[in-house]
Amino acid sequence: MGGPPIPSEPIGIRLLGNPTAPIVVELFQDVACPYSKKMMLTLLDGDDSVLKRLEKHATLSGGKVEFVFHNLPQPWHPQSPSMHEGFFAYYLATGKDSAKVIAYLNAFYKEQKQFEDIHTKDKSRVGIHDMCVEIAKSVESDDAVIAKMKQFLSFDHLTPEEGNMGLGAVTKELKFSIKHHRLRGVHVTPTVFVNMIEASDMSSSWSADQFIEKLESILA
Repeated sequence: MGGPPIPSEPIGIRLLGNPTAPIVVELFQDVACPYSKKMMLTLLDGDDSVLKRLEKHATLSGGKVEFVFHNLPQPWHPQSPSMHEGFFAYYLATGKDSAKVIAYLNAFYKEQKQFEDIHTKDKSRVGIHDMCVEIAKSVESDDAVIAKMKQFLSFDHLTPEEGNMGLGAVTKELKFSIKHHRLRGVHVTPTVFVNMIEASDMSSSWSADQFIEKLESILA
């Protein structure tokens, strides 16, 4: 049958919870955005992070909150699309393992500074991919996963006749993500939706306590 490609599963990377959760938090984030970094580290980093606290929360634990990460490359960060390619390559190489993806995202945001314009202005697309691989090596002990990641980032399949075909599965994931955020009307990062409604009050300046209090109020 004809028509545009359709993803085989809902768009987004599930970080916590399950599809039947009464609260679904969607995080539209750019891995190159400093405001995304601030929010994501509050959500992911350390024992006092939002995700860790939810695991043992009296009323919000047990899969009551689902967090879904959406990749949103921002064009004013020219390195951003290549960074997202690196992210998707690791995501696919792990078999979409949520725990591994959380660890990688956390490490990625902690190392974000090395991707700033001043450090990457002379870097090629492949050079930025190599930086993404090095971050993966810091959290991934399985050499086979790193090898798969490199394979997903390889341009060896290109030919003079078909020289602009992108990175196969990685490009497919990126296209789906971009089409999705355009259809949802999301422009800035971070943008947060809760149960399909934009939660414009949820800010990168929020503490873990504020996120928890907000989620408690929704379930009350």
